Order: sequence, then C-alpha cells, then structure tokens
Amino acid sequence: MESKYNDKIILWSEIGTIFFIVLVALADVCGVTSARYIATEWAGLYDTFSITAFTIVYFLITILAYIVLICVFLLLRNMSRDVVFDKKNTDLIKYVVICLIAAGFAFFGLAFVWGEAGVLSLVAWFVSLVVLSVKVAFDKAIAMKTDLDLTI
Repeated sequence: MESKYNDKIILWSEIGTIFFIVLVALADVCGVTSARYIATEWAGLYDTFSITAFTIVYFLITILAYIVLICVFLLLRNMSRDVVFDKKNTDLIKYVVICLIAAGFAFFGLAFVWGEAGVLSLVAWFVSLVVLSVKVAFDKAIAMKTDLDLTI
C-alpha cells in the first residue's frame, strides 16, 4: 500500500519537474524581453550595461535551472526504480550543488549592478548548503549499506 503512495508522489514530482522544464524553456523564448523588463521595471535600471548584465545572468540562470531540473528528474526516475542509495544519485546531487553555487556567484556579480541580487546570492548558497548536507547523508548511507552488505 505504501509503495503505491510513494509511486504516486514520485510520478507527480516527475510531472512537476517536466512542467518546470517547460516553464524554463518558455522563459528562454522570452528571455531578452523578460530580462529587460526585470531590469527596468523591477530594478529600475535603464542603462545598457545594467540591462546587458541582467540578460547575461538571466540566461546563465536558465541554463543552470535546466541542469538542476534534469538532475532532479533523473533522481526521481532512479527512485521510481528503487535505486536510492547509489553513487549515481550522489553525483546528480553534486551537480545540483555546483549549479546552486554557480547561481550564487552569478547573483553576486549582478549585485554590483543591482544590490538586491545579493539576497538571491545568499539564498542560492544557503540552499546549496542544505542540498550538500543531503548529499553527505546519502554518501554516509551508501558507506553504511556497503559495510552491511560485506558483513552478511
């Protein structure tokens, strides 16, 4: 009974991940216009340098979002196959952490143009710390599982 419940959660999570991939693709299609809108209307910056900086960071973040979402989708796919404590999963989590750290640096760079981006930088780094903690827990569980497999 519980397995069906978990399978449903995983299925809906996969659907949600695909939905977010589609949203990021739509964000890419409207990228230049969206970045200009964010720079001018949200940040109140109208100079060419600031708009260019927003556009570069915007597209960098969408690339990182693709990587994160694909890693999450692959993690969910592995979970649906009952592959949980596996080196492949910790590698996927590592890629997510790297993308979050890179996003933090992108927002940090943008903070020199728009100070409020510094908050986004801190959020990205904080989330990377949380995800890294999950990776460490997975690594520890893999080591413990390996030790238990060897003792039996």
